[in-house]
Order: sequence, then C-alpha cells, then structure tokens
Amino acid sequence: MTTISEAIREAYASCEGDIILETIELRHPAFQEEGSPIALRFVADGADQDLLLENDAVMNPSEVVTFTAMPFGFDPPSDEEGAVPQVKFWVDNVSSEVHRHLQEAVLIRSPVFVTWREYVVGQSGPQQKVDGIELRNVKVTSLRATATAQPSNWSDHLFGKIYDRETYRTLST
Repeated sequence: MTTISEAIREAYASCEGDIILETIELRHPAFQEEGSPIALRFVADGADQDLLLENDAVMNPSEVVTFTAMPFGFDPPSDEEGAVPQVKFWVDNVSSEVHRHLQEAVLIRSPVFVTWREYVVGQSGPQQKVDGIELRNVKVTSLRATATAQPSNWSDHLFGKIYDRETYRTLST
C-alpha cells in the first residue's frame, strides 16, 4: 500500500528548506526481544528520531516510536533491456544488536517485510509511505546488510515521479 500526502508533494517541489526524514522499518518473525516481536526502525539522519506512526501501521499503530540513526538507502531498478528489475536495499555500519537480529532472520525461511516512510519535520505522522515491500537475498557482513526486492507498483511511486514546471510552478531553470 502506498500513501503520499500533499505536504510531501509540496516539500519536494518547493525547495523551501523543509527537512525530510527518510525511514525504514524491517519486520521478521526472528526479530524478538524477550519473546516479544519487534521491528527494526532506522532513520537516515545523524540522530535518533522519535516519530509518530500512522493509524494502520503493522506494529505500534498511532504510537510514537524511536527510529535509530543508521545510514541506509536503496538503488532503483535498472532499466536495462532484458534484465529483471530489482531494487537493492542496503544498511551500513550495522551495529552488533542489529547484526544479531539480521543473522537470525537469515536462518529462518521467511521474508523480511519493509515499510518505507518519509516525514516532513513539523508535520504529524508520515507524509509518504510504501508498505509491503518483501526483501529477498538478505546478506549480512560486519559493515553492511544488503537485500533485493522485486518492484511492483510501489516502484512507480518511489522512482517514477516527474517534476515539471507546469505541475510544480515553483521549479526554476
């Protein structure tokens, strides 16, 4: 499921200095603390962030949760002819705690599910969300965790946006 708000559309188009926080949430049956399921939540920022989740979040709906500062990203699918499009996800500087959870996930044959969210600082809750991303081929080293996902309609929302001057009048040359 993909949602996008008017606030994030405006932040993308305006270049007014809005701070956008990109986050990911990883879920897997192996991610547990003291026998209770947890989600691994990361924010691509220099500091941990306490952020409000949406009402229909898979875990902790309508709660403020902590996203741990961690460098992460993804490479969009290749447009090379004949290639199966895949999105490559990565998380750098994986801490020993995160490394332990990811190593346990590799041992259990169940997919890792991801929710990707963007927050605009000063707005309540996520302003854009893509849920139901299923990771495959998870590999973990001491420096980086990587995985791939087959894009479906969600890739259009992440990579297919075209910003033109007719639609977004504040763009300049």
